[in-house]
Amino acid sequence: MASTPASAPAAWPASPPPPGRNRGLVVAVAVLSVLLLVACAGLVGGVFLLRSVENKVSSPTTEAPLSPVDDHRPVATPEPTESGAPAQQGPYASAYPATKSSDLNRVCDDNIYYPQSPKRAGKAPHPVVLLVDDGSGLRFQNGTYYYDEGLSKRVEETWAAENPAKVQLVACLDRVSTGSTIRRCKFDDPKPLTLALLHAGWRLRVYEVATGRKLLDKAMAGDDQKCPYVVLAGPDKKIYAEVSDRAVLAALRNLVKR
Repeated sequence: MASTPASAPAAWPASPPPPGRNRGLVVAVAVLSVLLLVACAGLVGGVFLLRSVENKVSSPTTEAPLSPVDDHRPVATPEPTESGAPAQQGPYASAYPATKSSDLNRVCDDNIYYPQSPKRAGKAPHPVVLLVDDGSGLRFQNGTYYYDEGLSKRVEETWAAENPAKVQLVACLDRVSTGSTIRRCKFDDPKPLTLALLHAGWRLRVYEVATGRKLLDKAMAGDDQKCPYVVLAGPDKKIYAEVSDRAVLAALRNLVKR
């Protein structure tokens, strides 16, 4: 309990007040003064408590409550769906066709498929795109990995189709782990910079665009351990061994060419 400030007694009259309305007025003033002092003491305590809550570093299992716990509060329960059936877990059919490369990213990351796209059926080859996430969280299409297969337009349309509506397969390549340093790579342009090249583990998944059916799920090592000619350097000054183009082609060849 907060103690009464030293100035509190001054609010009380030193001698008995005279009878009449003045006595009531003096008592009312005295009571009001005490209430104000108590309220002020409580306010100071409240501000101190709030500051303590804000400055406290809580562990995940000891979070300080933002408001008093009320054991009598009603517990929210999920409302049943109209049909009473559990919500669908996916994959989910897209409401529109794949017309952009970003649409195909959803096959890798959002458990989406496109019923309007052609199935992997009939005569090979089966067009594929390779979509890579190197750990940045941004997926991009690799349009050069297939060069060992040739540089004709037909080869390009098989391994790196420009029209997403004609793609049958999506290959999702993700960096999933990192390891020790392999070597240090020096770069001179635009300014001298040394980056550590680290071992890395990757995961390759292949999906049929029209159905979302997973056709391949394969762990792959970053076997291209040479210093790259061009690199995008991050603030940590680290780069990671990538899966070689030949290794990717070998993993995809049976699905694309049969």
